Amino acid sequence: MTETTPTQTPQIIKPNWTKIAELQVSAQPSDGGIWQCACQYVQGPALLKIEAGGEWSYSTALTKGCSPNGDLGSALEPKNCVHEKSPVGALIGRIGGGISDKDATSVFSVGTLCIRKLTTEVGPLFLAINDMWNGFGDNNGSLTVTVSLAEDVVKRTTVA
Repeated sequence: MTETTPTQTPQIIKPNWTKIAELQVSAQPSDGGIWQCACQYVQGPALLKIEAGGEWSYSTALTKGCSPNGDLGSALEPKNCVHEKSPVGALIGRIGGGISDKDATSVFSVGTLCIRKLTTEVGPLFLAINDMWNGFGDNNGSLTVTVSLAEDVVKRTTVA
């Protein structure tokens, strides 16, 4: 007779999302800065979901507009923008720091949909358009953004 040992396997359960914010994120913030505060405080462990829709422009001279996913055909180089790994014009986010912070190490791509697993992150959630640091003056438009949180849904169960 062969004996089997129980193993741990993840069981995925649908997240129970709680909306914590719904806002307009402008391509050209009224305070002349870059980042806009979407939520004053988020904390892990949790799942963070950001959904965005609409159209905005990172340059009224270069484009008529783009979605939150950005402009893959832009004449601007993403390496010269706030987040070099995101397309120009894409919605980007950051957790923690200050509204005038220029540290790009914690910046992440959002686009039309982003779900991030928060572990130790804590602080305000900031959102912005991915543009050149000195290119925000000719931006136009805004996006409608919804932010939701859920408990981490991966639970361990014993399977024999």
